[in-house]
Amino acid sequence: MTATINFQQIYEDEIEDVTKELLQLPRHYSDLSHESQRFVQDLLTAGYDRALKDALDPTVLEETSALSQEMSIQLESFSTLVDSFLGRQNLTGAD
Repeated sequence: MTATINFQQIYEDEIEDVTKELLQLPRHYSDLSHESQRFVQDLLTAGYDRALKDALDPTVLEETSALSQEMSIQLESFSTLVDSFLGRQNLTGAD
């Protein structure tokens, strides 16, 4: 899976200005040196790749699948309960 990461948007919108000031970095991505841009790109790409890897961890996916199955069962039970209630309401209203 290939994704396009907007490094400029993340740098300018998601990194706090105070952090940039503490590191003596410019506010705008385009004002970074080529080396600093490369460093930001490497950091963001590594973070993205790690988040993706963690999200697609087989153990996490198995747990997510089991949870979604349980939720499906619970929702089906709730749907049946609501349908039953509405059926009784319709019968009572017909009298």
